[in-house]
Amino acid sequence: MTDARGSSEAGRTLGDMGGHSRVEPAWGPEAVDDTGHRTGDHSPATAELDDTATGIEPGEDRPREGQDLTRAGASGAAWLGGAQVVGKLVTLLTTVLLARLLTPSEFGLVSLALVLLVYAEAIADAGVAQALIYLQRTRSAERAALLCSLVMGLLLVGLVQLAAPLIAGFFNHPEVEPLVRLLSLSLFCNSLAAVPDALMRRALAFPRVVASAMVRTVVTGLVSIALAFAGAGAYAIVGGTVAGAVSYVVAAWLLVPERPDVAFWRTTRADVRSVMGYGAPVAGSTLLAKLVYDVDYLIIGRILGATALGYYTLAFRLPEMVILNVFFVLSVVVFPLYTKMRGDLTRLQNGYLFSLRAYALYGVTTGVGLAVTAPLLVPLLFGPQWAQSVIPLVALALYCACRSLSGGSNEVYKALGRPGLSLIVSLVRLAVLVPALTLAGLQWGIDGVAWAQAATALLFAAVVQVIAARMLQLRWWVVGRSILPSLVAGAAVAVVGMALSLLPLPAPVLLAVVVVGGAAAAAGALAVVFPSVLRELLTIVRRRGAVPA
Repeated sequence: MTDARGSSEAGRTLGDMGGHSRVEPAWGPEAVDDTGHRTGDHSPATAELDDTATGIEPGEDRPREGQDLTRAGASGAAWLGGAQVVGKLVTLLTTVLLARLLTPSEFGLVSLALVLLVYAEAIADAGVAQALIYLQRTRSAERAALLCSLVMGLLLVGLVQLAAPLIAGFFNHPEVEPLVRLLSLSLFCNSLAAVPDALMRRALAFPRVVASAMVRTVVTGLVSIALAFAGAGAYAIVGGTVAGAVSYVVAAWLLVPERPDVAFWRTTRADVRSVMGYGAPVAGSTLLAKLVYDVDYLIIGRILGATALGYYTLAFRLPEMVILNVFFVLSVVVFPLYTKMRGDLTRLQNGYLFSLRAYALYGVTTGVGLAVTAPLLVPLLFGPQWAQSVIPLVALALYCACRSLSGGSNEVYKALGRPGLSLIVSLVRLAVLVPALTLAGLQWGIDGVAWAQAATALLFAAVVQVIAARMLQLRWWVVGRSILPSLVAGAAVAVVGMALSLLPLPAPVLLAVVVVGGAAAAAGALAVVFPSVLRELLTIVRRRGAVPA
């Protein structure tokens, strides 16, 4: 697995469980200095990042000759974005078929089995993947990273096997125990894949990252569908998850550009301390992020049961596929780029502001669009038996829109060597989220949980942006200016989409009309209110076409 909600992680998937949580650094026509004042022309068409500006030391990984980090970022985002489109089409097809072959209760049982496993998965690689990207690549670091990930993976598999009866007892569903035992195998697979995956990302070898991820998605979908047709019930999803994890390990090791040193028995204590010194806080932060972003599953499964969790899981499926997985693409690209730019504050500021604008524009407009079309999408795609998923889908789509307003902050914390900041924020967020979701669930069921998620996401988007602005020495209004275009575009989508949804048309035709009308409204609003932002986006699209493959 790769990231909390928004990656190919098993914790938030159905059709690709086990295969699932964000760019070009520029601030439009002009750059912004550390006081928030404009400093000249740094448009996407002219900004070039040389080795001095980006802090690349001699001998470090760098893009190919003639391709600067800006182009590497755009090319990487395009590769991963293209893979996401194809992969999510496969996943959508898988989910639609499984939704018609399985019951909400069977969906819920798998989600129960995954709820606590996702937490173990968050530390399956002991944080070594991020450490390998951040630290200078050496043979000793590779050996230490491999050793740490293997040991952690074996420990977690053993612990999960022992804890399986306790997990089943916690949810009062004994049938969950064998599902948990089988799913634990994917933990070890994730540990094995951590080192080659991190090295591919560090080298900006995104076509290889894409290939390994596509293998996992396709294998997961094919096996899940085959088992569902065979009448395997909940085991269809579990079997697909494990098969996808195994295929991903094999693909990652075959595709890594330069074979890492696998002689982990030669690792010294100093090597382990070096890797874990950075990796442990990252793993802790990731674990807390999992607790934050998956605690709704835990609460629903505990107090409302498997069937309610099945409806909620499916409701989360669409915003996860079309929004959070895109955020995952962006984070994969921007973290290595931020790391290479950390020696130049101005360029890091520009890169952050651009990525935030990209997160927010996409997340808000798409989230609002999903919320508007939810009453049409659910019965059309999944069938009328899933009608109870409509209201949670509306709220969770807006939750994802609110999350987009915090885009890129965690990557900046890590790039500046402060991964512990994410941990602190996650602790505070968890302390707020657990009582809020519990009370909302007891009072209003899954609908209340979904709306409580949206409210807390909006609150903490403001918190993390304040911290990021302070670290980057940016004025608050500069950060707000990057978010404002997305709010205008989102409002246009809401007004036009809701108006069009009242037309007396057949459901498939009406859905197409609302989608096209909403997209046109967003583009029109940007053209009128923020023409420079629209020009910037078009420039990047045209420029991407010239990036070498």
